[in-house]
Amino acid sequence: MGLFRRKQETLNEQLLREAGLDPGQALGDPAPATEPEPDPPTPPSFPTRDVGRDWIEGKAAPREWDAVATASVPGLAGDQVEFTTLPNGDVIVEREKGDGDLSPLADAVEKKIDPPYRAVAARQNADLWGVGAIEILVAKIRLADGDAVELSANDGEQEVRVDGEPSDAEVPELVRLGEQAGADYCVEAKRIDGDFWEVEVSAL
Repeated sequence: MGLFRRKQETLNEQLLREAGLDPGQALGDPAPATEPEPDPPTPPSFPTRDVGRDWIEGKAAPREWDAVATASVPGLAGDQVEFTTLPNGDVIVEREKGDGDLSPLADAVEKKIDPPYRAVAARQNADLWGVGAIEILVAKIRLADGDAVELSANDGEQEVRVDGEPSDAEVPELVRLGEQAGADYCVEAKRIDGDFWEVEVSAL
């Protein structure tokens, strides 16, 4: 698992992009030779396993993609990559062969949805990749141990499990999220990287 940050655009580049102009051409750079990217009529052909609500084993079946796109990604090795984008735009790479730049995939997704999201991309043909993404809830939780946390509240009683085992760990961040769903709730969290966790909240 690794992290990479995409190149930050300048204020001028941002204003030009939002105005529908190509920053490179407007600033005097030669126009790159590009080919129009096809808009796929159907989602890319890759499995939905381990994406969406089924990321905790044994839970609900995967849901449909919130965004589907294609992108040209030269030099990317392998046939499938998985990554999660944090609210600040940082990309956490979960599965990738080599050390390619996933920015074109993230940029293609973000024409349709905003971070945070979990994405899976599969090679379609040569440098053309299809990518599907599911919007997620990300919380910052300071918990030293464990990769999966479940907090449930029922009739005033709370139970915490870390990696499936009962725990006395205190997770006030999850309590606050759960209470938004009602008095009785279940909150499941999976560590993305460091203090960032993907969270699912449901009322009981």
